[in-house]
Amino acid sequence: MQIYHWLTRVIQLLTLLFFSALILVVMLQIVSRFMPFGFMWTEELSRFLFIFAVAFGAPLAMEKRDYVRVDVLLGFLPTKLRKYYDAVIYLMTGLFSTLLIYYAYELTVIGQNRTSATLAVDMSYIYASMIALFLLLGLYSFCNVYFVIQEAKAEGGADE
Repeated sequence: MQIYHWLTRVIQLLTLLFFSALILVVMLQIVSRFMPFGFMWTEELSRFLFIFAVAFGAPLAMEKRDYVRVDVLLGFLPTKLRKYYDAVIYLMTGLFSTLLIYYAYELTVIGQNRTSATLAVDMSYIYASMIALFLLLGLYSFCNVYFVIQEAKAEGGADE
């Protein structure tokens, strides 16, 4: 459990760093519009920072179970059945994310020896963010399956 909390803290820090850098770069881009010179690289860097911020922020939403969901059907289910329904949804999300790791890897390989237009960054680094995204989403989805089932067992079948 210690590794789980440590990983979450690292991901929180990375998300904070990428979003903070994104804000600074966009502010620089706005300020440079009123200067006699401009920075051509800010648009591309802001796009890359946004990609990484989302790649690390989305698993945090999964970890906290904060994804938007439609729960019209859930209102008709008993409490214990709702928990198992949630577990199935997290399991499907985890399996789908795990499947997408392979395709994210394929995309990363395609990006080798290709560089971005203004920053000349190897695009495989940018595409690798999708590997991290799906790996972490899958991990947190499977952890949520475990946690939801443990909560359902702890409640001991109390239905509303």
